[in-house]
Amino acid sequence: MDTNWIEITAGEFMMGAQKENPEERNYDTEAGADESPVHSVILSAYRMGRYPVTVAEYLRFVEDGGYEKKAFWKEGGFGKWTEPYNWRERQVANPTRPVVEVSWYEATAYAAWAGCRLPTEAEWERAACGTMGRKYPWGSDHPKVGRSASVDSYPLGATPEGRLDRTGNVWEWCHDVYDKEYYGKSPKKNPKGPARIVGAGGLKHVLRGGSWVSSCECRRSAFRGSSHPEFRSDDFGFRVVCVLSPETSH
Repeated sequence: MDTNWIEITAGEFMMGAQKENPEERNYDTEAGADESPVHSVILSAYRMGRYPVTVAEYLRFVEDGGYEKKAFWKEGGFGKWTEPYNWRERQVANPTRPVVEVSWYEATAYAAWAGCRLPTEAEWERAACGTMGRKYPWGSDHPKVGRSASVDSYPLGATPEGRLDRTGNVWEWCHDVYDKEYYGKSPKKNPKGPARIVGAGGLKHVLRGGSWVSSCECRRSAFRGSSHPEFRSDDFGFRVVCVLSPETSH
């Protein structure tokens, strides 16, 4: 298998965090209200990028005319941009860093071009916390705040399964629409997020993982961030997943 991918086996894990009962699963004194209730989720097998999509990888999408091909923009945003912000001025000179300054629409277009998709919120959290409910992807130790770096700069911050940059480098877009109440009503198997309903604050999509400018609290495996799908930031990036059929998983 390509070493840029990590296989996540099918199975069950406990999603979310709670701070009401130390005797119950996924207890965390920093748990937010939108991370409860802790609930069981069953996921099919999938492959996730070992690290966020890099500038070098995204450059191939740009050079292949990805911004001009409407077929990749089924989720929206076609024609709004021609490249990421600060693309030629700053990003191209750092090919091994995560691509940033991309909207949710640009991330989904890249994923479609690559034959993949953005991870669901459940898939992202399962890859971060494992089946044992790790507070941080690497365990329980607090991270150190630094700055955006090449995707393989911090091997000690990898998950036990070998996934790099799970938190603390860039925020990562997820497929799901953000809904504060979704945890209490999501389906148990392969939840894909709530319906695309625009709330009082407008449509938002989930961001996970925190970034180099985030607090330790935001870097927890269960922490849920969100932003409008057209918003771009110098600490917003993404990674992609591919679903595995029973024949290809092992």
